[in-house]
Amino acid sequence: MLTSFKKYTGIGLMSLLLLGQITACNKIPEAEEIVPGSNPGQTIFEIVNTDPQYSILKAAVTKAGVGPLLNKRDNKLTLFAPNNDAMTRSGISEAVIGVLPAAQLAAILSYHVIPQEIASAAIPGLPLPNIQMPSLLQPLASQPLFKMPIFPSKRPTGAFVNNIPITAVDKRAANGYIHDVFALVAPPDRTMKTLIAGQADLSFLRAAIARADEGQTGLNRIDSLLNYPFPNITLFAPNDDAFKAALTLLGAPPVVEAFAALPPETVRGILAYHVLAVNGTPAFRVFSPNLVSGTVETLIGPSPMPQLTIDATNPMAPTVKGRINPTPANVVAADLNAVNGVLHKIDQVLIPQM
Repeated sequence: MLTSFKKYTGIGLMSLLLLGQITACNKIPEAEEIVPGSNPGQTIFEIVNTDPQYSILKAAVTKAGVGPLLNKRDNKLTLFAPNNDAMTRSGISEAVIGVLPAAQLAAILSYHVIPQEIASAAIPGLPLPNIQMPSLLQPLASQPLFKMPIFPSKRPTGAFVNNIPITAVDKRAANGYIHDVFALVAPPDRTMKTLIAGQADLSFLRAAIARADEGQTGLNRIDSLLNYPFPNITLFAPNDDAFKAALTLLGAPPVVEAFAALPPETVRGILAYHVLAVNGTPAFRVFSPNLVSGTVETLIGPSPMPQLTIDATNPMAPTVKGRINPTPANVVAADLNAVNGVLHKIDQVLIPQM
């Protein structure tokens, strides 16, 4: 079973400080401008500043110094706004805001802002993938044109941004829209490679990647692809128990050293079968609310190559099945978001063919 709403709450001070390690020097750039005076009424900043349900957000905006951006009537903006309830769910209080450096708060808040006006009716309800929009977060000083993407979507169960439910939509402001969110939308702070390296139950996956990359160079290496900041990757990652079971079925000992006895090409093909793709290229990330039932292409190639079968009938407990697997794998931990993709842990290794 997927974890409950705790999977995107309880962010807390330590996580925010870690996020600040890559975003502390970020400055929010100017947004797209509109005709001055074309929209009367309160600005986004004025709404946040006067509505008591946003008092914690107001404290963050004030300390971060982003009020002038949100107050400029000539800007087009969409703010995904965590109200006080959302902040509390995420472990954030005014006391926490008080100890965070202003630059880190500015970076975190910038991930909640899209420099366009997006009404809820304009959020598409695509089956796969969910739409990608640039936020105002610039994570790499060396790449000023690269803005950290954020992923709004609309499903039959409601609207989401990344995997966070949108709880209220279309609060109209003079310079854009406010959509309330269930919790803080935390920006990712590491690549998929670093994310995998920090997971204690993915040691077999790390060993499999190392074996698959033998003889490969550059971005042909899975390790390099997972560390490249610009793709959008969706990876179904078998946990250690899944790999142990698969090795046992192959007649190999359930230890990481067993990968040395398998041809690198075999391991590489199996790992490629766990990455969603379009025409053989990893091109999108799919958060759990946007998984839909049906077959999907993987990195090993388009149809008629073996495809994965997703069952999202129960959105809180989706499954994914390989062509040869007798039973589907359960998603046991969803929506581990990285700079360059999203990872879902599963309890089986997916097998494309014998």
